[in-house]
Amino acid sequence: MSKFIFFCHDSLTNIESFEYYKQDIDALTQLGHEVVICTKYREIPFRFDGMFVWWWTHALWPVLLSRLLNKPSIITGTFNFQFPAHFAGRDYFRRPLWQRALIRIATQLSTLNLFVNQEEFKNCSTFFGIHSARYYPHVVNNDYLCGPSLNREKILFNLAWSGRDNLIRKGIPELLAAIQILKQEDCSVTLHLAGPEGDGKDYLMETINALNISEEVHLLGQLTREDKLAHLRMCEIYVQPSHYEGFGLAMAEAMGCGACVITCDVGAVKSVVGDCGLYVQPGSPQELADTIKRVLHDQDLRLGFQNRAQERAHNHFSFSRKLESLKNYLSEVGIT
Repeated sequence: MSKFIFFCHDSLTNIESFEYYKQDIDALTQLGHEVVICTKYREIPFRFDGMFVWWWTHALWPVLLSRLLNKPSIITGTFNFQFPAHFAGRDYFRRPLWQRALIRIATQLSTLNLFVNQEEFKNCSTFFGIHSARYYPHVVNNDYLCGPSLNREKILFNLAWSGRDNLIRKGIPELLAAIQILKQEDCSVTLHLAGPEGDGKDYLMETINALNISEEVHLLGQLTREDKLAHLRMCEIYVQPSHYEGFGLAMAEAMGCGACVITCDVGAVKSVVGDCGLYVQPGSPQELADTIKRVLHDQDLRLGFQNRAQERAHNHFSFSRKLESLKNYLSEVGIT
């Protein structure tokens, strides 16, 4: 049994609850490795067989330690290489110069860099001139691949951490504006918003109150895994009108549960959703409202997308694919 350090500069609560972390920990464990979770540099022991790091931003010290001890290191995560020009979020090129330098050095010194979408895999390989890049997409855990449900309600659902910048990136202000439009057009609709509380909670509440949609929007806060699964199986539509997505794991999970997805063709979204969802232009509440109304009122259209989405999730994002990929990558760096 090999001993892996799973290093992530995040809270232990998030590591235990966020699916993208859990997938890799579960995969390492199921492949027969001991996994030691560390969230701070001082927690990292000096005896291990491999280092698995989430996020390039804080990866340099774990990578340097691995090289010093002649052990393999692997970095993964959503790189956020380059956002669209119109979007003001912080991608690699909008980081401070010193931070970009640390990230660049980490990519070049790590044994492998695992990118979760094809676009960043190609762009970062070329830009950083690295040969250690590999494609390693997120997948959907088996309990989310549960198929269509016959007991759905006409509810819209969205899952997003309520950090202010994240809410804006996920298109939540436009989604709320679309709910106001639907209300004004006498289209009865209910939106459930879930996710861990962040610094944008007040901003979210102020927006809801300003739009006078407090009766239509229900804030659920952070859900347990079981409750999240229940909501994905219950909702008719999962709506995520993002300005950028490095993957879109929640959409893949919604697809696995047989929900119809409405989203935007940005970042890696289309590689996840394919032709199994409906697309709107980012930043367009009216188009989003029109599409929601169309889907709610057309049962055949809705069921068709729900069935195709569920099939695509099963075929492209099963957990067995991650296990096979990770097993091959670990073998590549000398760990079996």
